Amino acid sequence: MPRRPRARPRRRHPHRRPRRAGRDRRALAGPLAPAPPRGRRERVVGVCAGPGGWDESLAALGAQYDAVGLDLSGDACATAERAGHRRIVIDITLLDPEHPALRWTVDVIISPPCPAWSTAGKRAGLTAQSLQVLTAMLRAAGEAAGHGGYRERSAATWAEVRAVAAALPDPEAGLVAEVLIWALGLQLHGETLRWVAMEQSANLPEDVREAVSFELALAGWSQQQWVELDAADYGVATHRRRVFFMAVRYGRIPGSVRPGMPFARADPGRRPRVGRGGAGQHPGRARSGRERTAQGREHLLRGQAGWCLTGKARTWYRESDGYRLTEAEAGQLVGFLPSYPWRASEPTARKDSRTSAFQRIGDVVCPPVGAVVLGALTGRPWHRPVEDYLGRVYGGAEALAPVEVPQQRGRCAPADLVALAA
Repeated sequence: MPRRPRARPRRRHPHRRPRRAGRDRRALAGPLAPAPPRGRRERVVGVCAGPGGWDESLAALGAQYDAVGLDLSGDACATAERAGHRRIVIDITLLDPEHPALRWTVDVIISPPCPAWSTAGKRAGLTAQSLQVLTAMLRAAGEAAGHGGYRERSAATWAEVRAVAAALPDPEAGLVAEVLIWALGLQLHGETLRWVAMEQSANLPEDVREAVSFELALAGWSQQQWVELDAADYGVATHRRRVFFMAVRYGRIPGSVRPGMPFARADPGRRPRVGRGGAGQHPGRARSGRERTAQGREHLLRGQAGWCLTGKARTWYRESDGYRLTEAEAGQLVGFLPSYPWRASEPTARKDSRTSAFQRIGDVVCPPVGAVVLGALTGRPWHRPVEDYLGRVYGGAEALAPVEVPQQRGRCAPADLVALAA
């Protein structure tokens, strides 16, 4: 009998599965090093990528990218991987943006931790000492890159630039400099890199914003823009005000983050209340895990969005029956689909506490707002896709059929869900 030919072993595609790296920088060479074949999706690298807010934003836009996120939190990466997003568990401060594995990066998205700036955090980044050290760190980053190759580079390495953060009262505040380290470091690979997006607390000082924009302007970036957005203005059931940074190397930012028409406000009544947001007082927040204010119920009846959700929302409960807010409901309040896997359901999965899950929900980028920013940055129409997405989050409706001229449809968050946020 003729011998059956031996089957050729299947080659493992480097982009097929997420990979964990710990602190080994060489691990990047696995999932990132090969050049994308002609016609392959653009490569997006997420720095401090978290549990998947930006990834869900890309999906809401219908955008298809070769995206991989880098984050030190194993729990956040595990959440993102359960949702189908690629992650590498790694300390980003140990990475060299000039590593050959990153040379095909087209776009960068970064969300540095914000406790050093936010009202809910320590706010140590707002001191005069912090601002002095941080602006010096940003200047050192520009000089280390030779301002994107336009001037002679200083002798400082990226590790030495990052070491400046040790002089900060809260060294974590130095992570905001990563937007320059990655933008300028990747720029040295050539013309591949096109744009950078960053999300940060709205309390980020103007001095820091101006220093970032100035260094990128010296490096030849054609346009930078800072915008402050509140998630409630874009149909999310709770307030969350953040500042977003957009920068492009070539041309102009093609889109706008301002809606041509207002979004429908989440409202427990029969008819959605429509408005641009920002008017009136904030809804009353829980003074502790045991009580709700009458002011909060009054604003709820007026159809206003709920209070900004933080990690402390794990103590929220409903007055009528003591029902506690779940991770899925908290995710809905910040704009995630109710099916998002915040905690592992498998008995054999690593332990993941309720506290950790709520902290991730409190820190994450709201997907509808991220979609607005990325749509404006890439020139993709975002208003109708965001309305579609909100319909699936709050109304359980199917995606609306595409139309040539978008017509807005209000979506209404369920009354009991909004009540938990008020």
